[in-house]
Amino acid sequence: MTNILGYGELMLRHTPVDSYITTNGSKEFKTNFGGSESNSLCFLASKGHNCTFLSAFPKNDLGLKSIKFLENHNVKPKVMFDDNRLGLYYTIPGKNNKLSKIVYDRKDSSFSKYRISEDFINKILEDISYLIISGISPALSKICYDNIMKMVDISKKNDIKIIYDINYRENLWSLEDCKKFNLKILKHVDFLFTNANTLSKVFNHLFKVKNDEFFFQTKDAINFISQKFKIPYIGMTVRVNDMLGGALFKDKSIYLSELYKVNQIDRVGAGDVFLAANMNCFFNNYDAQNIISYATSAFALSHTKFGDVNILNDDEIEDFKINSIKNVN
Repeated sequence: MTNILGYGELMLRHTPVDSYITTNGSKEFKTNFGGSESNSLCFLASKGHNCTFLSAFPKNDLGLKSIKFLENHNVKPKVMFDDNRLGLYYTIPGKNNKLSKIVYDRKDSSFSKYRISEDFINKILEDISYLIISGISPALSKICYDNIMKMVDISKKNDIKIIYDINYRENLWSLEDCKKFNLKILKHVDFLFTNANTLSKVFNHLFKVKNDEFFFQTKDAINFISQKFKIPYIGMTVRVNDMLGGALFKDKSIYLSELYKVNQIDRVGAGDVFLAANMNCFFNNYDAQNIISYATSAFALSHTKFGDVNILNDDEIEDFKINSIKNVN
């Protein structure tokens, strides 16, 4: 069993019941929990991996419900309670492969104020083999930024592998600050997850595009980032118009997925499933082509589900691939 630690913020999500009606507003909302790192951990825990989530919650009913949510997904909470608040966000899911509209309300959250000591980091990393982090957390506060840098430093000294999703959020920090952080962190990363558009923004680099070749831009982005930082494993999601795909750089070679066209319901959390599905296959010694095939099918399937956390069984993922693949030349 693989021991995995994720560090991040769990938030309460609000989505209008009539998700696509935005002009007059909605009087009713669906609520559920979500957060990039916890979304990935929930998927991995469902596959039998030993997952722990390090975070901070308010000492109230919402904090207790957050704990219960994690436990219901077989994720072990390692949480500090305080008198602050749980982060919230409001989202309207995008249609036809368009971005979702997201508004954050997470200032002064318990997580953003949780300063972790080196002694505690050393203790919690005992017996951990993999650390999941994202580029969201360091954007929340100087405290979170420092926590991540300490955790990465201690992890590398103890041969703990770093799994990192850049997850750039323009409404959380500037491109300049994001780039500075990534220049520091990427030299320590063992497994990177991102996409060509994010890399283009963060590093101000224009990747080549061929209109008749779906993966051309992504392959150029993989070559750029793998050469710049010598990262051995890189997973990238690909979106071109209404089509979805995935690419994997492993063992110095690039592997490409099948292509999918889906009726999108909710894309929030789909990238987190892509990361988790990649790692699940890696932990189970799948070959590279089967990794990217499985992970991209899970990624595409997640677009047809509502909510941040998508627990998909292997038969469901395989059936979706068989029934949904679109041959595009």
